[in-house]
Amino acid sequence: MPIEVVNATYIYMPGTPFETRALDGVSLSIADGEFVGIIGHTGSGKSTLVQHLNALLKPTLGSVYVNGLNLNDKDANLRDVRRAVGLVFQYPEYQLFEETVRKDIAFGPNNLGLEAADVEARVREAAQIVGLSEDLLDRSPFELSGGQKRRVAIAGVLAMRPNVLVLDEPAAGLDPRGRREMLALVRDYHARGGVTVIMVSHSMDDVARMCSRIIVMNHGRVAFDAPPAQVFAHGDELAAMGLGIPACAQLANRLREKGFAIPKGVFALEELAGAITACLGAEGEDGHA
Repeated sequence: MPIEVVNATYIYMPGTPFETRALDGVSLSIADGEFVGIIGHTGSGKSTLVQHLNALLKPTLGSVYVNGLNLNDKDANLRDVRRAVGLVFQYPEYQLFEETVRKDIAFGPNNLGLEAADVEARVREAAQIVGLSEDLLDRSPFELSGGQKRRVAIAGVLAMRPNVLVLDEPAAGLDPRGRREMLALVRDYHARGGVTVIMVSHSMDDVARMCSRIIVMNHGRVAFDAPPAQVFAHGDELAAMGLGIPACAQLANRLREKGFAIPKGVFALEELAGAITACLGAEGEDGHA
């Protein structure tokens, strides 16, 4: 289900003293099956952008297309669009409201008018994907840990079986273990195939490790849109935007300054370890180790 944003501008509170141009002529395309990271400083337009992808917001100017459908069209079936493009907000656990985990996950499928057996199948499938054991399904979601609550909230979106999964800071506020588990969940879900994942994040390391493409937002515009190695090659420009580069890329730069032959574009731990091993091996062969 391809997505295309064409010259989209969005203005909050137009015509008032508080008028803010959150998006300013944004154009981009996202193909089926991609894993795209969106980064940028606070207020850069990241969250505003992703809310346009299932018509929670509509552009003041410009257009957004999902699977060829212009979301601005008056006859556009936005219910189908929101079923196909699942959006998980930051801290989605604050949106839990049902008596049990099972009922919370089932809320969306029930609204589709599915048979009870089909709803139950989706609940179990989504719970399994996010790592919720069956004994938790009949407990109150408010009795669970923060990480478990977030899994319930994400399961509620996955139970709709979206073609596109949009996550706004999925690991925000979690402890280190919870963060690792949440990001592994997202990575493994994309690896299952058949779904596009779009992840907003403040972590350069996370998007470098997980995404095949990164969109950098800056003051409502797309500053960069490229694979991670190309984006993080612009360290000075990113720093000027209030962004950094992955820790591995920083270390690689320092090693190059010390004379190590570390290739440019190294930003992942495994790549850096391999490059360092290669350098040490070359030095050993020359008798300098």
